[in-house]
Amino acid sequence: MCFAVAGTAAARADVRTPSEDDYYANIPVVLTASRLEQPLNEAPGAITVVDRKTIRQSGARTVAEVLRLVPGYVSSGWNGANPLAAYHVPLDDFGTRNLVLIDGRSIYSSAYLGDTHRGMMGVMLEDIERIEVLRGANSAAYGANAMFGVINIITRHSADTVGGELGVTLGNDGIFDKRARVGAGNEVASFRLSAGEQRDTGYENAYDNKRLSQLNGRMDLRPSSVDEVMLASGVSYLAAGEGYSATDDGNPYHTIHSRDMYLQVDWRRQLADSDELKVSASFMEDRKKDYALSPNRKLTSSPPVPGASVIWDYGALGRRTNVEAQRRFGLGNTVRALVGLGFKDERAKSEALYNNTAWQSFQEARAFGTVEWRMTPQWLFNAGLFVGNHSLAGTYATPRLMANWLLAPGHTLRFGATESVRAPNLSEYVADIRHYTTDGALYQHEYAATGKVQPEKLKSIELGYVGRLPDYRLTFDVRLFREQLDDFIVARLPSQRHRETGKRARDYLNYTDLLVTGGEYQIRWKPAGDTELWLNQTFTETKWDNVNYQISDERRPPRHHTTIAWFQRLTQQLELSVIHERLGGMTWRYDRDWMPFSYRTDVRLARTFRLADSKAEAALTVQSLEGDQDAFLVSRGFELSRRVFVTLKLEI
Repeated sequence: MCFAVAGTAAARADVRTPSEDDYYANIPVVLTASRLEQPLNEAPGAITVVDRKTIRQSGARTVAEVLRLVPGYVSSGWNGANPLAAYHVPLDDFGTRNLVLIDGRSIYSSAYLGDTHRGMMGVMLEDIERIEVLRGANSAAYGANAMFGVINIITRHSADTVGGELGVTLGNDGIFDKRARVGAGNEVASFRLSAGEQRDTGYENAYDNKRLSQLNGRMDLRPSSVDEVMLASGVSYLAAGEGYSATDDGNPYHTIHSRDMYLQVDWRRQLADSDELKVSASFMEDRKKDYALSPNRKLTSSPPVPGASVIWDYGALGRRTNVEAQRRFGLGNTVRALVGLGFKDERAKSEALYNNTAWQSFQEARAFGTVEWRMTPQWLFNAGLFVGNHSLAGTYATPRLMANWLLAPGHTLRFGATESVRAPNLSEYVADIRHYTTDGALYQHEYAATGKVQPEKLKSIELGYVGRLPDYRLTFDVRLFREQLDDFIVARLPSQRHRETGKRARDYLNYTDLLVTGGEYQIRWKPAGDTELWLNQTFTETKWDNVNYQISDERRPPRHHTTIAWFQRLTQQLELSVIHERLGGMTWRYDRDWMPFSYRTDVRLARTFRLADSKAEAALTVQSLEGDQDAFLVSRGFELSRRVFVTLKLEI
C-alpha cells in the first residue's frame, strides 16, 4: 500500500511538507472509500495512495503509467496516444468500468462509450497532490460506474504552488513535452495557472502520433474562518493518430481531434467540529472530430460502390451538468454519518452516432449515505447505500456493509460485501451508426441499438488486512476478493437484418457473466532513511460463462502480476528509481492478440541543484530498459519501444 500523509483529505494539504518519519508515525487519512475522512486502516475498502513525490520519482508521463504502481492495475492503450489502465480484467478499450474523479469531478465522456482515458489526460502530473485508488467496487458511495475501482485524483491547493515553474522533456520516439506554471496568493486567496503540451509518436507500427495541449486554472478562497471555496476550469486539446484501422482495409489512417473543457466550483462550510456542509457543481463538455474518407477500393465489409468513397464519421459533442450537496456530522461519540443528494444531466449530439440531429440525453437523481459505528474500540462497522433514479435505466440501489476489526495496534482485518452497477451509456442505448458514400448511398449499418440493454451488476466479497510495523518501518496491505459480474454488455450482430436498411447491424446486449477470484498484496519497506522498497503482487482466476461468449472474444487478464520498486537517495542531491514489472500472459482484446509473459524495467536518475536563486532538477529516464515490448494488438505488430528522455525543471 502506497501511503501518503494527506492531513485531512477534504481540505487542502498541509503547507508543511511531511517528513519521512511522519509517514510511519501517523496513519494516513483518506476520503475515497466512503466520502468520510478516515484513517486508512479504518476505511471500508482497500485503498492505495500514490503521493506527489512518488509520481515524480516514477518517471511516468501519464496517469495510466502511474497506476502501474497500484496492485491489480495493468496499463496499456489501444494505441500509444490513448493510454488506459484496467483493474484485474481489461473489459473494454476505454476504461468505462473505472470511475475516475479529478477533485471529485467525474471525467468520463458523455459522447462516446463513456470512456475515461481522454479525461485522465486532462490533468498534468505536476499539478497532482496525490492519487487515491480504491481497489474494488464502490457504487455504495458514488453510484453507477464505480464498478472496478475508483481513481480519485486530488490536485494541489493553489497556496502550495505560489511562484513559477518551467519544465521541458526531450527524448526519442518524438517525445517533446513543455510545461509552465504560475501561482500567487496566500492562505486567504490564491490561484494557479498551468499550461503544457505533450508530444510523442506512440507505438511502433501504428499511426498514433500524439499532440496534447492543456490549460488548467485553480483558485482557492477562504472568505471566512469557516468557509472554503475552490474554483477550477480547464481545457485540453488532443490530436492523435487513429492508430490501426487502415490495416483492416477500411477506415483509413487519419487524425482524431478532441477538445475537453470543464468548470467546477466547490463550497465547504464547517458548521461544527464534526459537522460540515459541502456543495459542488460542475459542467463538462467533450467534443470529438473523427472523420475520414476511404480510398476508392474494395472494402471488406460490403461490395464496393463504384465511383464513390465511403465516409467514416464518429464525431460527437457531449455535455454533463452535475450538482451535489452532502453533509457530514457526528451522532454522539461512536457514530459518524454522511448524507447527500445530487442530480446530473448527460447529453450528446451526433448525427453520425445517433442518426439524429437532436440531443440524446438521460438524467439521474440520487441520494446516498454512509454510517460509521464504532461499536467497541476494536470493532468498526460501515454501512453505505446509494439510490439512483436513472431516466433510462430505472431505479437502482447499491448497498455496502463492511466490518473492520482492529485486532491490535497497527493491525486491522477487514471483511464485507458490496453491490455495484454500471448503467449503460448513451451509445449503448441509442447508437445508430450508418456509413454513407460520397454520393449518398448507404454503405454500412454498423450499430443499431434497440435500447433493451440492462445495467451490469457486480457483487463483491472481500477480506483484507492492513498492517503497520513502525519499528521495522514496514507496511502491509492484503486483499482477497470474489467478484461476480452479471449481465456483461457486449455488441453483437443479430441473426436478422435491420428491417429498414436490410443490413445486419450490431446491437448492445446483456450477453454473459464473469467471475473473478484472487488476491493481491503490497509491501512497503524502508530499511534505511534513504532507501524505500515496494513489492506488489496480484493473482487472479477468471471464468467466463461461455454458453454465449466465444473463447476467441474473451478478454483474459494476467493470472499473475508483480511490480518491484526501489527508490534510493544516493546523495543529498542525487536519487535513483528502479521499477521492474513482470506480467503473465494476457489479452487486451482478442485471443489472436495473446501476449506471452513479459517483463519491463524503468530506471530514473535525477539530480537537484541550484541555478542562481532557483531550485532545479535534471532527470534521465529509461523506460523498457530491456527493449521493445508487445503492446495491446500483437497481431498488428504494435510495440512499445525503449524510451529514453531527459527532463529539466526549474522552480522560480
